[in-house]
Amino acid sequence: MFVRIRCAISNSYLLLGEQPVLVDTGAPGDLPRILAALKTHGIEPGRLALIVLTHAHSDHAGCAAELRRRTGARVALHAADAPLARAGENGVLAPTSQLGRIVRPFVDQPFEGFEPDILFRDGFALEPYGVKGRVLATPGHTAGSASVLLANGEALIGDVLRGSLVWPNRAAPHFFCNDPEVNARSIVRLAREAPIRCHPGVLGSFPGSELGRYLTTVSGEVLEFSGEPA
Repeated sequence: MFVRIRCAISNSYLLLGEQPVLVDTGAPGDLPRILAALKTHGIEPGRLALIVLTHAHSDHAGCAAELRRRTGARVALHAADAPLARAGENGVLAPTSQLGRIVRPFVDQPFEGFEPDILFRDGFALEPYGVKGRVLATPGHTAGSASVLLANGEALIGDVLRGSLVWPNRAAPHFFCNDPEVNARSIVRLAREAPIRCHPGVLGSFPGSELGRYLTTVSGEVLEFSGEPA
């Protein structure tokens, strides 16, 4: 089971397993929302078992340093995004549309830098932290983007895609993507996991079948993929 925490810009997710795990920490200023969600579900901050970051942009990692101080939870991040976390900067935000160019100045904000406690590359299991699931590398949006695949078929996909501004249950390209080709391969990788439903970092969720539909829409055919994404 998990709950969505609606932060100022993005979504964070609180996983309610044998121990609580937080996926993403919102933007700078979102700390009260995160702490309120913990309180609502009867979780003392010191009980938080782990903080997983889908990537190191400010709207996902903005409160990671302060939450670690308050909870004592370790922070896990893909090694490729560690330089962003240490610098407290987003790095390149490559717009995918005119809308991305418009919103970029409003979301490109610095955050408190930190050194991740757990650096992974392809992924790792969440069972040692009380949650049935695993973290999977899904690069493209950033070099170190990752997703969380839960045993019940739900997938928390960060900014691999976003929800639609207009149509419920539809996937759309995120406003920014540093490597669209690699991101497409990550979408294929996610699709092969056959998630029941995908929960993005921005806007609402959509069925797992949207992964294939989206790829067909943007490429004319579902991309063939073998091996690991770059």
